[in-house]
Amino acid sequence: MGITTITGPNTGVTVRAAELRRLTELVRAAREGRPAIVELTGDPGTGKTRLLTALAQEARALGLAVLHGRCSEAEAQVPFHPLVQALTIWQSGAAQAGAGAAATAALVEALTEVPPGAEQSVWRSPFFAGVRRLLAAGPAAPADGTLLVLDDFHWADPGSARLLETLIRWPVDRGLVVVVAHRPRQAPVALRAVLQQGGELGAVETLGLGPLPPHRCAEILGLCADAPELPRLHAHSGGNPLYLTALAEAGSPTGDALDLWTSSSLGARLLAETALLGWLPRTVVHAAAVLGSVFDIDAVAEVAETTRDEACRALSELRHRDLVRSTSQPGVLAFRHPLLRGCLYADADSCWRSGAHRRARDRFARLGFPALDIAPHIERAGSGVSPADGEVLAAAARSCVQAGRPAEAAHWLTSALRLWRRTGDGRSAGPAGTELWKQVVRALAAVGDAERIMALRADILAGPDGRTPDVRARTVAFLSAVLAAIGHDEGAQALLAAELPAAQAASPGAGLLLRVHQQLGKVLSGQVPARTDVEVLVHRTEGADPVTLGGALGLAGLCAVLDGDMCAAEMSLDAAGHALDELDAGRPAGDEEAGHLLVLSWAEALMGWYGPAYGHAERALTAVRARGDIHFLPPLLDTLGYVHYQSGRLADALGAVQEGSAAARAMGRGDHVALSEAITAAAWAQLGRTSPRPAPSPSGRGTPEPRTPLNALLLAEAALASGEAGTALALLLPEREAWRVSEPVAVFAARNYELLAAAAVQTEADADTLDAWAERATEAAAAVGLVEQSGHALLARGHALMGRELTGEAVGCYEEAQRLFGDASPAGARARELARSAVRLTDRREDSGLGELTLREREVAELAGEGLKTKDIAGRLRVSPRTVDVHLTHIYSKLGVNSRAALVRLMALAG
Repeated sequence: MGITTITGPNTGVTVRAAELRRLTELVRAAREGRPAIVELTGDPGTGKTRLLTALAQEARALGLAVLHGRCSEAEAQVPFHPLVQALTIWQSGAAQAGAGAAATAALVEALTEVPPGAEQSVWRSPFFAGVRRLLAAGPAAPADGTLLVLDDFHWADPGSARLLETLIRWPVDRGLVVVVAHRPRQAPVALRAVLQQGGELGAVETLGLGPLPPHRCAEILGLCADAPELPRLHAHSGGNPLYLTALAEAGSPTGDALDLWTSSSLGARLLAETALLGWLPRTVVHAAAVLGSVFDIDAVAEVAETTRDEACRALSELRHRDLVRSTSQPGVLAFRHPLLRGCLYADADSCWRSGAHRRARDRFARLGFPALDIAPHIERAGSGVSPADGEVLAAAARSCVQAGRPAEAAHWLTSALRLWRRTGDGRSAGPAGTELWKQVVRALAAVGDAERIMALRADILAGPDGRTPDVRARTVAFLSAVLAAIGHDEGAQALLAAELPAAQAASPGAGLLLRVHQQLGKVLSGQVPARTDVEVLVHRTEGADPVTLGGALGLAGLCAVLDGDMCAAEMSLDAAGHALDELDAGRPAGDEEAGHLLVLSWAEALMGWYGPAYGHAERALTAVRARGDIHFLPPLLDTLGYVHYQSGRLADALGAVQEGSAAARAMGRGDHVALSEAITAAAWAQLGRTSPRPAPSPSGRGTPEPRTPLNALLLAEAALASGEAGTALALLLPEREAWRVSEPVAVFAARNYELLAAAAVQTEADADTLDAWAERATEAAAAVGLVEQSGHALLARGHALMGRELTGEAVGCYEEAQRLFGDASPAGARARELARSAVRLTDRREDSGLGELTLREREVAELAGEGLKTKDIAGRLRVSPRTVDVHLTHIYSKLGVNSRAALVRLMALAG
């Protein structure tokens, strides 16, 4: 359930509807003279007061007299304060006359004659009997009934509690409804006992206001039930309406935005509960707030600088006020809610608070607490920190990395680096060494958190790894590669551009390293570097280290491949492979080396050099897995998946891209997801199955990017293998007009035109169209001079020959293409099957006299020979039934048969 109405994000929302309905029923019954006593319970903020306000409005609308009294801690010893308050306000606003007015005045006089602090012996039964009689004759006298609301009754004085007991045991024989609202944890034992006994006797009805369920929280906040922020707000508020709206308005998921709460209306309300605390309880509750939402008595005593006995007495008072609560662990307590802890923490003096954190740090360190328990106190200890505290912060960052909480790890790493700057001697590496900050950056990259990586970079570069030009350049190179790999090329290039001038001035090697990474970053982010820039870079690498040299040459080779300059590509890639292979001495590839091996392997795969591509990708992958460089996994696994697919290792291809796609989705790299899905579709189609639907991204990111030329080719191959020629044409010809297609990438051009020819065959394109595609494929293959592309040109020529029914010549083209592709690859398997089909078609024509039929007529005749009906043939060939009938008419004429049965017999003999 929820509160009745709430002033907040969505005012006027009724969420305590069930309780309001029940109370309204009792109010209506009061008009008929039936009395009732209701106990309304709930923790602070659950909406008791708002529910009572709504009930009072309902009661007034029904014509009842409404009396409202509220108890407070300050008047807890004033006899009958809530009833006197209610009577006085009602009396001044009501038009009373006669006996009712006199009885009310007499009742007020009787209640106020009891002096504060009077002994309970004054309140004997005759006194309460007289009060009850005056109550019945005065406030309870209106004919339409009376509603008496007593709010915050846990602060009621003993006399008021005794009067309530009298009314429970001896109800007023009129339409009087008494609603007593209180916080059960703060109510005195005597009051709880009275109400419980009344409930057992059936004289008291209890309504409890518990936490709100999520859908009611959504109504309060004006959110949809499936709003992504709703679970967080519901969990942190505990379903408490007051805390819920405060959190929503503040935009903070937790109570850690401490200053915010003390300046808000919520903070004022919560701190009002501590207004009457003495010095010791206030110091103890502040010490508890320093320790956290959960704390133990001994720790509180030490932080508050008091004895354990004094701390126990203070905590007992705090428990009575329901500021803190006991837990299932002996000696361990907890604040009622983290927001209350936050307000009390911010309420403490800031200088005292820093000292309290130092005392907490010292205690936890002495007792051997985990680093994550000590780190928050180090962070807030002010100037009283030492270099040893940096080790604790670093350990906290490591723990968060291991626990899979990269954002928290980044926070503690930042604190460690900043503490090192304050306390370090400038010579040591400090607690947050290279390996630690790289672990944190890798963990952030795995979830695509570029924002936090960008925030970390300044602290990292201001730390030990930014002191010398060469070390700083390697640090910048690593960070830029990570940013580019998760798709944040703008940040990567900005970082490199900012560091490049100083690096070049300080060290030629450092400047060259950053220039190479400028181009590498473009590749990692899915772009193609300008070939002229890369070639200029290669000329500057004379005398450079093998990693930088190999990287520049690999980039040059990739640009040449994509430009269709295969001679230059071969020279650059051979040189790059030689430079990087010399480093392979049984050790894992380094950070920079892995990125360059990735570029090299992808360029080799485009060249059709699948053996070297596999070796270089595997070498990089081994190192990447060992270090946890998740950001390199998607492109490396896509490369391996493509190599496996082209080599006919379909199961390996599916395994690689499945892992890569999961990593890419987590990082938000939709381009890698799209390539993985294209390889997956092609591999499943080769296996004769449909690709399963990809799982949605858990983060909501990773939507596939627009098609690339390679994606289109792979998806078109999958479509053709599934008999969907129209889909293949739509993928390769978005305009659906044959000559409006943009020129494909040179290295894929022959393959592109061959697939267009294959799709054209299945859609019964004319022979001239097939010849045109075959001619383009031949020209494209000759331009690049790659064996694999020559194979595709031969396949295209075979398709054209089949279109002209020159099956014998087509068989020769298909068989030659198969020799070029090899038997294992999907293209080789397709060439082999095409050759076999062409041979079977030639043999059948020669043996059965079916040679006069066109290719499409032959397909219709074969299906008819299997006994399929016209409708089924049309569905199989994706043509209309009328077209099938036209083909059958031609077939009958050419073969000299005059019925479907005769055609079936003829085809059976021909088979």
